[in-house]
Amino acid sequence: MQFETKKDFAYAQIKNDILSGKLKPGEKLVIRTLAAKYGMSYIPIREALSQLFHEGLVHTVPYTGTRVADINIEKVFEATALRNEVEILCLKTAIPHITSGDIQAIRDILKSLHSLYEERNITRYMIVNHTFYSSFYEKSPYKYLKEYLQELYQTGRTSTSLIASHYIPESLKLHEELISFVEQNDIDGAIRCHRYQKRAAIRAVTAIMREVLLHPEQLESSHVDMFYRREQIDSDRDSLMQQLDRIEALFPLSAD
Repeated sequence: MQFETKKDFAYAQIKNDILSGKLKPGEKLVIRTLAAKYGMSYIPIREALSQLFHEGLVHTVPYTGTRVADINIEKVFEATALRNEVEILCLKTAIPHITSGDIQAIRDILKSLHSLYEERNITRYMIVNHTFYSSFYEKSPYKYLKEYLQELYQTGRTSTSLIASHYIPESLKLHEELISFVEQNDIDGAIRCHRYQKRAAIRAVTAIMREVLLHPEQLESSHVDMFYRREQIDSDRDSLMQQLDRIEALFPLSAD
């Protein structure tokens, strides 16, 4: 991927580290350390952190510095529910404009996803998987709908690929089904497939989150530490379970 400026590169790297869980909620972001890590001066790092601050991914604590923002789980999942509906609109309006050449390009992305999964390169898989979906949505002629979708992506920090990697094989099969529906210009079939896949993915994540709440010793190995801290689980487990109940109510597994 080519970047126009060093700030763009720094922004992409730090953001990917946050979304992949390499940088945890509450972790301090030291400009000097980040500059050394990415091999650049302080200025692009500072500019990148400013952009991430406006997107809500980092925050500044007086006398302490910049840290990765904590995740408001209900906000994230409600935004995800809304995002899924906007994705449906993007897909519905895009399908009539998707060409055979576009389908071939999307199949090439799917091949890359299979390879990345076989290599267990899950962080890269997560990034390419986003490209898979956006390759459909970008064909929608509705500019502001797509802009709104991007705003919702900024809020939703869930990553099924990282947290529920066991779901990836099923997801890849559904990717193939989605391509087939789109290739046949079957809008209703594509929408059903898309909706089921997104809801099943979220259910896979929440199932693991429930397991970690019951067995907190699994926290770090599960990547759920992107959402929870151990002390939070120990002091508020029942409330967190109720939170998951509300979240799952947003994602019924029926495709209707």
